[in-house]
Amino acid sequence: MNNALTRREIRLLILLFAVNAIFYLFVIQNGIPDPDGFGVSQGLPPSFTARVTVILIGLILAARLIQLMLNPAAAEVEDSKSVSEAVSTQSELGLRNTAGIACALAFAFVLVPVIGYYLASVIMILVLMWVMGEKRWHQNIFQSAVVVGLIWLLFDQVFSIQLPLGRLIGG
Repeated sequence: MNNALTRREIRLLILLFAVNAIFYLFVIQNGIPDPDGFGVSQGLPPSFTARVTVILIGLILAARLIQLMLNPAAAEVEDSKSVSEAVSTQSELGLRNTAGIACALAFAFVLVPVIGYYLASVIMILVLMWVMGEKRWHQNIFQSAVVVGLIWLLFDQVFSIQLPLGRLIGG
């Protein structure tokens, strides 16, 4: 068992859990205002999706943290890999995770306010797929269009929640 990898992953999970909690307690509270007197009869409040997403992310992080604490061997790499290969793989994953987080932050704080949720989502999905190693652009474009189309169908058509259009598109 490689204790250094286990401890590193536990520290990362705790950090991500804290960031997730800060996002829930402060960013959503101050950044996504729900109209006064908003009831279920008008649909779901604007902050609903963000709250559900943050709660699900918190549950996933907590589940992995509990798994690591109860079974530290869960962080082990395959026996065929050496420790140096494992550290190299962890470093590569760390860089990909960092790039993914940077992409998500750019999406939330730069792209959505400027170009709107739908176009920003297509761009973010394309960038994330590329960062994660998927190089088939025709497939990436198709998959991002399908995902954004389903989000539009679900939120705009089913729940009647209009996602931000951005300054350039929505005025």
